[in-house]
Amino acid sequence: MAALRGQQNTLYIPSSVEQEISEYMFHSLPQEACGVVLGEAAAGGIRISRFQPIRNVAPDPLHYFQLEQAEWIRCVFQEPTLIGVFHSHPRTEPFPSPEDILSLPTFASLLNVYLIGSPVHPSDTISHNKMKLHAYEIQSEAKTANQVNERIKHTLQPLQLCMT
Repeated sequence: MAALRGQQNTLYIPSSVEQEISEYMFHSLPQEACGVVLGEAAAGGIRISRFQPIRNVAPDPLHYFQLEQAEWIRCVFQEPTLIGVFHSHPRTEPFPSPEDILSLPTFASLLNVYLIGSPVHPSDTISHNKMKLHAYEIQSEAKTANQVNERIKHTLQPLQLCMT
């Protein structure tokens, strides 16, 4: 995973993978859907090759997501191409929420990409069952709090998303 840091500007995702994520998101409504994406570094960006759904076991899955621990651990240790996490915002736009930022320490040392999907507004009948997908790069930097402790500040920076 460390090899991916700092060298990508664009996230490439095949339309078939985007469709799989979208179908899983709509199947999970009204709850938040979650999972991981797999892929590899490529010239000028990261190429996603696969989506792996993971059950959402959050106490309030209508408003939060929590990856099922056994499935998450299996992915961390058995998937050499693990590059990112996906979750949905069923009722809001696919922009990072304060809760998303607070959860970054869970993923920041293992992943580089953070994807958020949202249904296109239901009143738009042409876009029925369509998903808006936004991609972000997880960035981390050490901030010295005092001489004894260091804190890591995590942020999400937008990535260009290119459907292939």
